[in-house]
Amino acid sequence: MKQWMVGILVLGAVVLHAGAARAIEGLSGSTWGTVIENIGHEHFQTLGNLNQGIDWFEKDGYRLNTYVELRWRYQSTDGQFFNAYGPALGAAVKKGPLRLGAEYYWERDQSSNNAGNLDDRALVFVDWYYDWDLMKIFK
Repeated sequence: MKQWMVGILVLGAVVLHAGAARAIEGLSGSTWGTVIENIGHEHFQTLGNLNQGIDWFEKDGYRLNTYVELRWRYQSTDGQFFNAYGPALGAAVKKGPLRLGAEYYWERDQSSNNAGNLDDRALVFVDWYYDWDLMKIFK
């Protein structure tokens, strides 16, 4: 765990030093979530996240972003291996709909057997998001 924290702090210091001569590009944030009620089964479920980042600089369409995030997941029944929440800290390079990065996630387990246990982990990821409107595409 300590190696990842030191790595993220060093990356942050390099970014701060490199970006000190110019203003940041943006304060990008996002959220997503879902709430589900299974009618007739008394089963409620929600999951999602809240993310706030800093876009430090952009070159040729590539943007360096560091962020903090809060994640959650909960279901009212059979949640023993599902219910959890926790913060994440990461850095990513974004271009268009793609994002490549690394993060550290501190997941607090809320299952009945492990309530309050902290399961922290380092992650490397590639993710994407792209939306469209077929009415606009085929005009």
